[in-house]
Amino acid sequence: MYTLAVAGALAVLVVVLRLTKEITLSLIVSVAALGLFSGMPISAYAEALLVQAQDWSFWRIMITISAIYLLGDTMSKSGDSRNFVEAIRKLFPTPRVSIALLPALIGLLPMPGGAMFSAPMVKSVSQSDETIKPEDAVSINYWFRHAMEFFWPLYPAIIIVAGMADVELTRIVALMLPVGLIAVFSAYILMIRSVPRIRFSGTIFKELMISGWPLFLTIVFVMAGFPGWIVVSVISAFYVATKQKRFEILKKCLKFRMLMLLTAVFFFKAFVEEAEIAAGMSSELLLWSIPPVLVIVLLPALMGFMTGITQAAVGLSFPLIMSFQNGLTPLSIAILGYTFAITGVYTSPVHLCVALTTQYFEVSYSRFLKKIAVPLLMSVATGVLIFVILK
Repeated sequence: MYTLAVAGALAVLVVVLRLTKEITLSLIVSVAALGLFSGMPISAYAEALLVQAQDWSFWRIMITISAIYLLGDTMSKSGDSRNFVEAIRKLFPTPRVSIALLPALIGLLPMPGGAMFSAPMVKSVSQSDETIKPEDAVSINYWFRHAMEFFWPLYPAIIIVAGMADVELTRIVALMLPVGLIAVFSAYILMIRSVPRIRFSGTIFKELMISGWPLFLTIVFVMAGFPGWIVVSVISAFYVATKQKRFEILKKCLKFRMLMLLTAVFFFKAFVEEAEIAAGMSSELLLWSIPPVLVIVLLPALMGFMTGITQAAVGLSFPLIMSFQNGLTPLSIAILGYTFAITGVYTSPVHLCVALTTQYFEVSYSRFLKKIAVPLLMSVATGVLIFVILK
């Protein structure tokens, strides 16, 4: 019974995660449990490992994500991120507008706990406008920092989605773009409610360009259709080479835990495929008359809520849901699964940014959820609509 084996492996995952708080270890243990419960021989693990080692998409994603972290760490440690944010604050003097733009622009560079990076600046700006309450500040800071994750091509999760679905990243980005735009515009109307004022000057523009040129250049080349992994790698390497403390930055940017997580995720994917577990599970679910769409929705959302990390939610659920292609296309499954993986993560109390910023702004988790509920529902509705059109 493949489905019971998967359910047992997920139960093991939950228990180990609760005990250790280590996603990578939990995933490895759950893969071992999956093989044990489904009666797979030891050789199946070796075969999966060999398949993974020969998978170019795995290595391309490893290179891309390493380069993204190098770019983000270099901007942060060199002070360019701080200068970039200050230039934006000067450019848009309206408090409500600037506190939305600050986290949104920081959201262009994915980093763990990134909402805390902008939180002190948002709190400072919000105190200049008495109409901005703490719950307004925390929800604006959180939402505009994370709305980019729906479609921004530098986020590890969307890169993993493209790899898992074997679809070009640009196609995923283009289809998720309406979801991200709805997320931004609906939140702007509901949370900001201010007409933006621009205080433009040559000096501010120069500060913006000098501090943010790696971001702008990456955007231009990726949107022009150049391979994202090459663009980010070249720009990151050149950028760090221009800094004095380049060796210190290189040393600190190596995210071994993230690379181990990616390795575990793709090993899980390779094992599920080689052992034909997903195909067997798909057949059983159809036999039991459980709609595949229900699994595609619930599994990523559950994994996202449980882990609070989008790439983990995608990595844990996509090897399974990508097999449910009974009348569905890989692209449509990817869009629906990714939408609900993000939904689970965004509402998760264990999401680092949720835990840190609600504490920092002294706002309860329930008040925070009420503030982001409508933009989130509108975003999900847009993702579901795109899925229906693609299906």
